[in-house]
Amino acid sequence: MVESNVDVVRSLFDRFASGSIETALELMSEDLVVVVPPSMSAEPDTYQGHEGVRRYFAGFDGQLDDVRFEPLELIGEGDRVIVALRLTGRGTTSGIEVEQRAASVLELREGKVVRIESHPDVETARRSG
Repeated sequence: MVESNVDVVRSLFDRFASGSIETALELMSEDLVVVVPPSMSAEPDTYQGHEGVRRYFAGFDGQLDDVRFEPLELIGEGDRVIVALRLTGRGTTSGIEVEQRAASVLELREGKVVRIESHPDVETARRSG
């Protein structure tokens, strides 16, 4: 059975929620590109491949604990899935709870995520395509 792109993305977030970056990588292409623009992060960057994803998550170490990406809505649009999400965590030193709402556009090819772009909201994400 072929999974829909929305099902693949839902499974990806489930794997992240379980704390398993390595099993999440199974749903991502080796040549994946993740774009985090300056409007979305104090440390914007473009992350490439599986090592890039690992580097992205390592960036939270010592800064934010209990990092979670909670999908609030998944919108399938052909080879793209727009995800309205909530990022939560707790400051490592301060213990202060943090939350950021955002949207990501995930592009898929042959059942794997090949590109992820972060945006401040769903409307901005829609206009990006």
